[in-house]
Amino acid sequence: MTSSDKDRVAYELSLLTSLGEEVDTLLEAFLRHPDAPRYLARTPRLGNDIPWVLVACDGDVSNATGLVVAGTWDGKGWDLDGGFTLFTCGGEARGEFLEVAGWAGRIRRLGTVPGTGPLRPDLIALQGELAEATFHWARRAGLVREWAAGASVRGDSAFPQTFVEMRFGPDCYRGLVIAGDRDRNDRWDYDGVVTLLLPGGATVDLDAAQADMVEELVDGGHADSSR
Repeated sequence: MTSSDKDRVAYELSLLTSLGEEVDTLLEAFLRHPDAPRYLARTPRLGNDIPWVLVACDGDVSNATGLVVAGTWDGKGWDLDGGFTLFTCGGEARGEFLEVAGWAGRIRRLGTVPGTGPLRPDLIALQGELAEATFHWARRAGLVREWAAGASVRGDSAFPQTFVEMRFGPDCYRGLVIAGDRDRNDRWDYDGVVTLLLPGGATVDLDAAQADMVEELVDGGHADSSR
């Protein structure tokens, strides 16, 4: 592995680590809060098959950053255009719950940290899979050229930064998203076919619209916003 390859791998791993630290701080406060059991009972899959999602709400009058703990989960993500509940530590030391609906401003998903569903390995194993996929991408000149050509047009990062998990019944795929359509917010569109580079080095085209669940386990947008 070249020094450039190692730098890419180290950066990808840092995304998971820095995001995890920020989520851990909020999560500890959330679990200590006396109202936490009510939200966990309402959404029992939260933190299990449903990942922890860090969101920023930017407004003209107020701003808030926190974890989504309630709302509409469609199997692929939270509906941030509708109403949802944000747990934030911005106003009170012990944390507070903010009902977000009709927010007069911008809502940004900063990133996700995976839960511990039945088909998912622990965090250390996920870091290893992410490192393997990044290593294989960096070693394949054709993939690097294709990504660079698209990145120059879209203004993307120099290398793939989205590590996703898709489930189709008993089958589970995890890998770097290296191709696919974008939605209106310039995020990957999981209503169509996306191409994943798996940790073993194989590439697969998957119809995300047919998946039972799609979760972004690592999203580089968080690193860009937290630097």
